[in-house]
Amino acid sequence: MVRLFVTGDNHLGKKYDRYPEVKEKLIQSRFDVLQNMVQKAEAEGCDLFVVTGDLFDSVSTVKVSDVKKAADILASFTGSVIVLPGNHDYYTGEEKVWKDFEHALFSRDHNITLIKEFRPYFFDAGEEKIAVYPAFCQSRHSRENNLGWIREAQIQAEGIINIGLAHGAIKGVTPDMEGIYFLMTEEELSHIPVDVWLIGHTHIPYPDHLSEDADTPGYKIFNAGTHEQTDLHNHTDGNGFILSIEKQGSAASVCARKYVSGKVHYYDLDIPVKPDSDTALADAVKAAVNGKDRNAVVRIRVSGSVRQAEYQEKDRIYRELLGSFLTYETEDRELSEEITVDRIREEFAQTSFAAQLLEAFIDQPKELQMVYELIQRCRENERRSSG
Repeated sequence: MVRLFVTGDNHLGKKYDRYPEVKEKLIQSRFDVLQNMVQKAEAEGCDLFVVTGDLFDSVSTVKVSDVKKAADILASFTGSVIVLPGNHDYYTGEEKVWKDFEHALFSRDHNITLIKEFRPYFFDAGEEKIAVYPAFCQSRHSRENNLGWIREAQIQAEGIINIGLAHGAIKGVTPDMEGIYFLMTEEELSHIPVDVWLIGHTHIPYPDHLSEDADTPGYKIFNAGTHEQTDLHNHTDGNGFILSIEKQGSAASVCARKYVSGKVHYYDLDIPVKPDSDTALADAVKAAVNGKDRNAVVRIRVSGSVRQAEYQEKDRIYRELLGSFLTYETEDRELSEEITVDRIREEFAQTSFAAQLLEAFIDQPKELQMVYELIQRCRENERRSSG
């Protein structure tokens, strides 16, 4: 039996310039989680640690020190490490990131195989023989996948565990409307006579319902997803997969379970609110973030309307309720201050044009707020010009 730890789409060297106040924490966390995964693979007795592409975020902008850090982490694994170039860190032989990577490994003993050729790669795991058939990326985009040579290969069915390793979108699993990310189909993969497919590119896990506590049989195609959430649009906890492959004759038995690896989370929250109490905004925000991990980046998008006192204090409310997260963003262009008929008549003569205009929009809170602010600016300009 062979045991594998599978990860991919790690995007080490991602810049996180959007979050300058915590960017170094976010950058370092991706390395820390990779280190944790290597340690988990050791504890599980894995024979291979497999990276299914996009270990790095770029071929040209990753710092040399970060490349060396990644090499050091992977080289600490006592089994064999296989690194497949993906579409973000593609390989043609000219890319700076891979030159830096190989330079970091040059002066040391290591167990890392960087996939650079379309050919079988062979490994031993105890008494088991393993053949890896890779389809790596040589560019950022392609309308053709790189499975063709594997379809034509003479794959030995007995006495060896055959692993397909590819990076690209899976039709129906990964959004790729334009078909430019090395698109593959499950049918296409299934017709190639390998025992298991390990795929990278999709940042969420597939299958997405593997257990952490028990092995799940019955699957042949696996995409572990990113090891830690990358941004607000990436909805995953961060995962790796642990696979066990046993082969009798030409029949392989594959079981898998997930390892939840991510430490930093990203929450993108829509918060509608109604002015039904003096604390409606605070209550809505509090409910939305209740139970959320504080080691997180949060964005809230608030819509609706709130009473005047709360609207004037909204920034303080955000700060008090969101300040314990790593960092937060607020979008509240759709939030307005409640403007009632009584308030209009307190501020404007009932028969005035302003009052009649405002009351005409009383059932349209967003538009009412815009009209109210416009009238206030006009009044302010009038005061300035008369002064």
